Amino acid sequence: MPDLFTPYTLKGVTLRNRIVMSPMTMYNSVDGRLDDYHVSYLGARAAGGFALVFGEQMAITPDGRTTTSCAGIWSDDQIEGHARVTAIIKRMGAVPAIQLGHTGRKGSELPPHKGVNADRTKKQLPPDHPDGWTCVAPSPIPYGTGGHIYPVHALTVDEIRGLHRAYADAAVRARDAGYQWLEMHYAHGYLGASFFSPLANQRTDRYGGSVENRAR
Repeated sequence: MPDLFTPYTLKGVTLRNRIVMSPMTMYNSVDGRLDDYHVSYLGARAAGGFALVFGEQMAITPDGRTTTSCAGIWSDDQIEGHARVTAIIKRMGAVPAIQLGHTGRKGSELPPHKGVNADRTKKQLPPDHPDGWTCVAPSPIPYGTGGHIYPVHALTVDEIRGLHRAYADAAVRARDAGYQWLEMHYAHGYLGASFFSPLANQRTDRYGGSVENRAR
């Protein structure tokens, strides 16, 4: 327990203690951008003593969000907002961290502040809803549980390669915005986790089958 309050260094980045604010969705973005809300909220957490401060999962593409109110870093015009956030976190003595990800089959949800769906859930919206879209996955298998029931689009090989590029481009933007720590979200049934899973990933090409292929 005493180590909790001691510095920790990894690859040249030193944290003042070992307390981390984990990524949590805030549903307060417009067009995926960070603004005054994020500067205030995340800056306060850094001032409060966290050593490493994450915002939320930052989507690498617009359809990689959970809702239309979620944040991202898929465009250069989003860098400015991220730079404001990293600056205040550093000013408060903490290290700014970013988590990159894509929700895959679990996207196209109703933003919580917009109420509930007709079936009284807060989960997936149909693709033709103003706040909805067609989700993508390794195979055309909806997530199923939690109201995620609508058909999904199975990614083509070219689209997968495009996502590889989107991750790389997002990482470059994160660096340019001043982040010092990067994490990849490959859990919770999101796109990365879906590729790893032999249940969700039933592809027969080089991205399916063996563990090596599913992790390609």
